Amino acid sequence: MTQAYPLQWPHGRPRTKARGSSSFKVTPRRAFDELMDELVRFGAGNPVVSTNAPLRKDGTPYADALDDPLDDPGVAVYFTRKKRLVCLSCDTYSLPFENIMAIGLSIKALRDMDRWGAGQVLDQAFEGFTALPPPGAMSDAPLRSWWMVLGVQDDATEKAIREAYKYACREAGGATVELNAARDAGLAARAGQS
Repeated sequence: MTQAYPLQWPHGRPRTKARGSSSFKVTPRRAFDELMDELVRFGAGNPVVSTNAPLRKDGTPYADALDDPLDDPGVAVYFTRKKRLVCLSCDTYSLPFENIMAIGLSIKALRDMDRWGAGQVLDQAFEGFTALPPPGAMSDAPLRSWWMVLGVQDDATEKAIREAYKYACREAGGATVELNAARDAGLAARAGQS
């Protein structure tokens, strides 16, 4: 499960070595609110803004903490889009709210692409943002067989695999890395039999 605090940086994403300051002219609270507004406009489901800034009781970061220089000011925003878990992350700037603003503006640019008729390009772009589990979420437990993950027999038909995948995604609140891998393995197994 992705947590808002502490920061859950996406596995395998490179980190910025030398951070700078932005020229954003917004308050930390405004940057956070604009990000959340952009996520709503974009149709992002179940957003989680993960930072090292302490959280209020409602789960959002304290605005003044977003303006504090932290050892790690990175921000990772996890959400679902078209039943796929996606993560946009940024640690380019020295303050968390600057990284939040950068992600918010990036989502706005993606919405603009969709509005301008480049939706197919947008879907291709999101292939690269598909989220892997955050660090610590990957356990040492043995991987389950694809048919066990999907809850089908190992000789299930392609149709049964697709239906089980859709059902499992609905139950999980969206696609997960494990469900996607199970579906792909099941379909590959069926393709190898024909």
